[in-house]
Amino acid sequence: MRVLLLRQEPNARARVHAVALSTERPDVDLALARQGDPGGEGLAREWQLGDRPARGLREAIAGFSPDVIHSYGPSAELTVCANELTAGRVPVVHDLSGKRRFRGDPELEGRAVEESAALVVASPVLLEQVAARYTLPTLTMVFPSYSPARELPRVDRPASAEANIDRLAALYQALTREPMASLAAELRGR
Repeated sequence: MRVLLLRQEPNARARVHAVALSTERPDVDLALARQGDPGGEGLAREWQLGDRPARGLREAIAGFSPDVIHSYGPSAELTVCANELTAGRVPVVHDLSGKRRFRGDPELEGRAVEESAALVVASPVLLEQVAARYTLPTLTMVFPSYSPARELPRVDRPASAEANIDRLAALYQALTREPMASLAAELRGR
């Protein structure tokens, strides 16, 4: 399975997910499309989106052929761009974390939440707040901002990102089941 991580500025959540997925799920092939500076994701395939993100994201999608795009907020611009460019052919996950979830244009944020195939949030409280404001996608997940295992004492490692990353990988798999998986394979073959 191919997952394109998408973010604007360096994002700790994106970095932790990239490290945990790379460590625990070698079956998930990761790449990064980003605006802003490198953020320590450590991925071999990376695209800088620059000032014209649609053009760079189009190149990343064509060059990587992702099965899923995981877009990290708080800004919704890149999520909306990914949804528009793929026209529903590649499922997009909109990921919200932290307190500043509604930064920017509320209409754009609404589109990012409502038009995405899935929503991932960092807490049940945040999920309730988003649900009160928007219509949620069918697939939603509370996935806390876990710390990497190396930052935790050995006794606390069951609460690490690596120990829990299979939950996120299961969401990706749910998104790529038929008919999406065959469509992603077809797009890769072009």
